[in-house]
Amino acid sequence: MSVLTHESRWRLLIGAAPLIGVAFFIWAAAQGEADVARSATARAILAAVAALGTAVAWWTARQLRMTPAMPVSKAGALAQSGRLAEVVALHGQARALPDAVPLVSPDGELCLWFSAGDDGPRRDSVRPFLLVDDSGECIVLPAGADVSGQGTVSPAAARSRLGDEASAHDADSTERLLRNGDHVHVVGHFVAASPEALVLQAQAASLVARSEASQAQWRGGDPQPFRDLRSAALAGAAFVAAPPPSGQGLLLPVIAAPRAGQAFSIRIGSDDGEGGLYGALAVVDSLVLLVSSSLAAWSMLA
Repeated sequence: MSVLTHESRWRLLIGAAPLIGVAFFIWAAAQGEADVARSATARAILAAVAALGTAVAWWTARQLRMTPAMPVSKAGALAQSGRLAEVVALHGQARALPDAVPLVSPDGELCLWFSAGDDGPRRDSVRPFLLVDDSGECIVLPAGADVSGQGTVSPAAARSRLGDEASAHDADSTERLLRNGDHVHVVGHFVAASPEALVLQAQAASLVARSEASQAQWRGGDPQPFRDLRSAALAGAAFVAAPPPSGQGLLLPVIAAPRAGQAFSIRIGSDDGEGGLYGALAVVDSLVLLVSSSLAAWSMLA
């Protein structure tokens, strides 16, 4: 299922505006105000709205479909042979690293990554996670990424919360979350499984330790060795800090921030349905533009 993000809702509103205009004309005719639809000015306004809606819907659909992803295994093979571009796109499901300490957001949500802080300084998680597709897996180092989108709320995630206020919490929460199993589209610098990848993982582990040591909060008592996300939530941890870096890493490829000036983005959620929605809006808006502009021109010439 596609997830409409808060960044794209304004685009959806503009893309749907021509349809709202047509619905208004139909409603006016049903109320006996047919002269509104016959007005050259009203038709010209509808044509202008349709032109804007077409442009926004087409541009959004193109943005959602423009960066084709390659399989992780193919990226690894190209990287090993030295034939991989500096910036690549990968698409898959987000998974926790093996034996990873549970991550709980400031609002008490179980997740792999979060962004919070609308009422104060923004806090973005820098905890690495896995990107898994049908061909393999790699480690995503999210520090410095431009993250957009919002993860789904699965039934399992909803059941993992305390109390009966899950729905109300989702409506009021200012956090953006990436949960286990969410789809992610990552564009960044790919490094094959190698000593360089291990160095990047060690640097990321140090950054996580520094970041989470200053953010760790407990409701009382000393930290406990949580074995899973459920026990962490039940213990009331507002934030579960990562363990100190071990100096070791996983012999897996990584995707991370490239050189300055190059794109590094993480988009949460599947784009298939959303891209199709905007594509359909672009087609419908084009038809509304054609009809309304033709009627407006005819009204002016008649």
